[in-house]
Amino acid sequence: MPIDSQQLRDDLVACLPSLVVDRPLAESGQRVVYLAHFEDIRIPPDVLPPDGEDPDEKPFLHGWQAWGNIVVKVVSGADSDSLARLQAETEILEEVRPASFPKLLYFNLFTENPVTDERLKERLYVSVEEFIESTPLSELVDKYVGNGAGIVGLALGIATALLPLWMHHRRFVHRDIKPANLLIRPSGEVVVIDLGIVRETGAAGVTKTGWGQAPFTPGYAAPEQIANEREAISYKTDFFSIGVAMYRLMSGVDPFLPRPNMSIHEIMLATSSHYPALLSELAGAPQRFSDFVAKSMMKEPWQRHRTPQQFVEELQALRSN
Repeated sequence: MPIDSQQLRDDLVACLPSLVVDRPLAESGQRVVYLAHFEDIRIPPDVLPPDGEDPDEKPFLHGWQAWGNIVVKVVSGADSDSLARLQAETEILEEVRPASFPKLLYFNLFTENPVTDERLKERLYVSVEEFIESTPLSELVDKYVGNGAGIVGLALGIATALLPLWMHHRRFVHRDIKPANLLIRPSGEVVVIDLGIVRETGAAGVTKTGWGQAPFTPGYAAPEQIANEREAISYKTDFFSIGVAMYRLMSGVDPFLPRPNMSIHEIMLATSSHYPALLSELAGAPQRFSDFVAKSMMKEPWQRHRTPQQFVEELQALRSN
């Protein structure tokens, strides 16, 4: 597992010499995430902008200071599976350019120091994204308990943000919708992050086959994702996760953690077999709200909302009531 270290920071700055690392933001099984910025004054004198500069190009390092605060995601010595996921994330951001995702500014796989041409001890996969002034939903969940109107507005924001993925001709599925991956701007706008396990509907996977072998977040992943039924994974898989988030926000209870101190395996089994109490009974939610969430969390994909348009339209109808 990659961790923040002085060596990692030194290697990163060796590849991007005008980078100033301000502080780490997160560590995960795949990468370390930093808050940082660029300072043009640090650009080595032999790194020159190209002559006859194309306005559509991004000359290496030059002008990057104007980006202000940025988020840098870096992996040192990534294995093949992790590297495939990271490259998929940046490629999708480049291809789809969804408006409610952080803007991708730069990415590269470094095997050599680009200034000295010396070979790096371990290859670095680096992506640079805009920094979003926001608060993760994971820090706000308790403020939403019982606020049906606010939760519907939030769910509509999530669905709207995901529409460019769902409606793309390759039918992308995020597969990791959870409060930690949802940023709320001061304006209330939702920004979705982390396309690390995004999947193209029907595409061949890079992970092992079999139940529990796919990447997922316990408690939010749909049964077909846990079972790694690749042909069944679609935008309806994201519907399930949104339904789980709505349930958690409305009731203050995780729907698939019916008792404390459950193991990951137990949570996986509960997701496939446990039917949580209806929100109308547990939290006094309006019947239409309760029915919408229950439908979103049905065990079989075919039992959920049929299309992204229908999912969004029903949310809009809930908001108007």
